[in-house]
Amino acid sequence: MKTRLLHVAAATGLAALALSASPARADHPWQASPTQASITADAALPGLRSTVLLAGKNGTYLALDASGHPVRIDATNTPTPLSGPDVPTEQLTALATSGDDLWGLSTEKTPTLIRMSSDGSAQSRLSLNGATIAGSNLVALQVHGTQAYLADEGKPALVAVDLKTGNAKRFLSYDPSLTGRHPLLRAGQPRMGPDGRPIAGGNVRFLLLDAKGQWLFYQPACGPMSRIDTALLTDTEFTPVEQLDGITEWRTTPGIGGETLTPDNIFYLSDITVGSILKFGTDRIPLRILTDPRLYNAGAPAVSDSHQMAVLATEDGKTHILRIALP
Repeated sequence: MKTRLLHVAAATGLAALALSASPARADHPWQASPTQASITADAALPGLRSTVLLAGKNGTYLALDASGHPVRIDATNTPTPLSGPDVPTEQLTALATSGDDLWGLSTEKTPTLIRMSSDGSAQSRLSLNGATIAGSNLVALQVHGTQAYLADEGKPALVAVDLKTGNAKRFLSYDPSLTGRHPLLRAGQPRMGPDGRPIAGGNVRFLLLDAKGQWLFYQPACGPMSRIDTALLTDTEFTPVEQLDGITEWRTTPGIGGETLTPDNIFYLSDITVGSILKFGTDRIPLRILTDPRLYNAGAPAVSDSHQMAVLATEDGKTHILRIALP
């Protein structure tokens, strides 16, 4: 772990919780788990995006179809559009849950957050002020309490949104932790650009927020994963210098197709470099729990309330859902 300035932790009075403990094994190599996960089902879901997957209730999952509309995937791997009386017609680019609310991000005209009930019925719409600049591409969303957090891949930045007002503020623009700086490897091979040179595959793409809303984890697809205390983005007393110094490089990663953080602070990552599922938790032991060639094209993972996992992956040009029994 590489922390730019340790006094920020003291200044913010961070609790000595598991996620804030020094991860002594953070950069140890990934090791095979003694007990491996297994794929129990592989079902085609044509017409769904592979970039968004959230755990619902009773083993269901939420995703987006090709038009950016929310769908529910049931236990038989059948996707059904959400059926509330006022399901958003806007194209959504990201989904997040907070309590019983489902949140969607639309960027069709102006960046807008849409709060929905569990059946997809829109409860409110909030236009965002100051979230984007020319060339922005908002790709990820997390929500906790009265705050939302966005990732801008196009003009790399983190964005904090006050859900009471819609006012947004951009942070850490073009900071190295937000920019793709390493070749993105898929199946062990670098992605090549038009000039024949390896490319990083974009800037910041993934956001994770711990259950208490204190720690925001983020990374580009090529890694590494970084972490920042959300207080540094929401408390106006902190200066830009303190925000920069509060960034922690949390974990080096291979190429990532998607990632999730469970309520008990367990990370699961879709590793597209080796074709595997990675796991690490508060014990900081980095484990490879499943290896399968289908995971070279893996996207978003999610873990259900019954401790089962699902991962969206692309096979023969179609999105599939892989159901996984966790060890």
